[in-house]
Amino acid sequence: MKSYFLDLLAAKQRTEDRRISFRTVAKETGLPEYTVRGFAHNTLREYPVDAITALCHYFGCEVGDLLRLEEIPEPA
Repeated sequence: MKSYFLDLLAAKQRTEDRRISFRTVAKETGLPEYTVRGFAHNTLREYPVDAITALCHYFGCEVGDLLRLEEIPEPA
């Protein structure tokens, strides 16, 4: 599974003409910052349904825009 969080964040920053930090996303979605960072860096082993829902609402996207089934190389 691969997260497209960073792509969605970049698009939101362009649309809203503001810099949005992971801390800001956490504050505005009510998610823990470590969960936001996990989405951003593709380090989550499990994707909480409430986090997926919150991020889809935040970005105005569908689940398939946020997460896609792709092979991700394992960290060395």
